[in-house]
Amino acid sequence: MAREVASTRIPGNESQRPIQEPPVLKPAAADTTAAPNPPPRGNIFRPLFLVPHRLTPAERHQRICDLAYRRAGQRGFAPGSEVEDWLEAEREVDAGRY
Repeated sequence: MAREVASTRIPGNESQRPIQEPPVLKPAAADTTAAPNPPPRGNIFRPLFLVPHRLTPAERHQRICDLAYRRAGQRGFAPGSEVEDWLEAEREVDAGRY
């Protein structure tokens, strides 16, 4: 549930303090004795390549359990097709589709 927050602002009771502007900062003088940084070579933004994630046996088993349970739920948990649900879930997980 969303709660409404009461406003504590009263009309005509605003403070009359002047608004202070932030100070202006000047950049530091550049040191001319140091050698300038060389320009970067090549593409500095290298493309990211996705590396396929290897599932641990426990992760694989958990994913197969979840997928087989979803399949059974889609069937209305009717008995008799548990093995088919499990085998199809194994195929999906091993193919990397789940």
